[in-house]
Amino acid sequence: MSTATAPPGIADALRCPVIYVTGKGGVGKSTVAGAIAVAKARAGLRVALMEVDDDEAGKRALRGADAKVDHVVITFESSIEAAFAPIVGGALVARAVARQHAVRKLIRGMPATREFFSLEAVRTLKADGQHDVIVVDLPASGHAVDWLRVPGAFERFLAGGPLGALGRRVHDEVVARGRADVVIVALAEPLVIKETEQLSQRFLDEMGRRPSLVVVNRVASRDPEGALDAALRLAALFPDDPRPRELAGILRGRAERARDAFEALRLARGLDGVKVLAVPESAVDPSVLDVVRWLDLSAKVTA
Repeated sequence: MSTATAPPGIADALRCPVIYVTGKGGVGKSTVAGAIAVAKARAGLRVALMEVDDDEAGKRALRGADAKVDHVVITFESSIEAAFAPIVGGALVARAVARQHAVRKLIRGMPATREFFSLEAVRTLKADGQHDVIVVDLPASGHAVDWLRVPGAFERFLAGGPLGALGRRVHDEVVARGRADVVIVALAEPLVIKETEQLSQRFLDEMGRRPSLVVVNRVASRDPEGALDAALRLAALFPDDPRPRELAGILRGRAERARDAFEALRLARGLDGVKVLAVPESAVDPSVLDVVRWLDLSAKVTA
């Protein structure tokens, strides 16, 4: 089964061979990345979920998945050694050079080296031909534009050298338009969506394209109409019982969160040229299959 024949859903919404998932800490970024990877694998594709320096988030995100997804973790040291190997003539020489104290200190002092060599690791994994799709769970910084601009900067500033040439390959193979999708995960809060709008504009201004998808996470649902009024009437009828007043307070807070969530969704859906999907708030941490189902449903509703 392929994404071309699958029913509309999250696997069909993202078509590029590399998918970068970005967002600030605590927004559910890793869970969404895992859900996208699982959805692609369930569509019959060979999928890798790649993380940078953290192997726990991916393990948690893939727990309970009913599809095979290769979990790949890259570290700063391993990505540098792998990138240097073809330049210096082999993995053993690269390891020896990269582990020298002076070289390590120099490399760590260079701006954007972590981002550059991590993206080269993405390119290498894609080039080996073992995976149809690579989902990259970017570090929780929210600065995806800065990450994806790095290969072009290496190409410009190190032109004529091996790292400049590598920057061009990285950009062309795993960053350029048509080669990579970018997914932004944001909470259902108006101020957060305003920040997402600014990030989307940065993508357009600095990279010439918009993000492929915005996932608005933890959208609070509305309680049944009249629930708050009923709780207030109970509080008036039984003034000595604190429980109706407590219930009214809870319902009032939930109503305010729901208003904020739907305003955030309205703002997100107003983003120019960006597809928006919603994931509902859950009383417990959702499984990856729950998130796949919700993303599929949202994709069908907005198709």
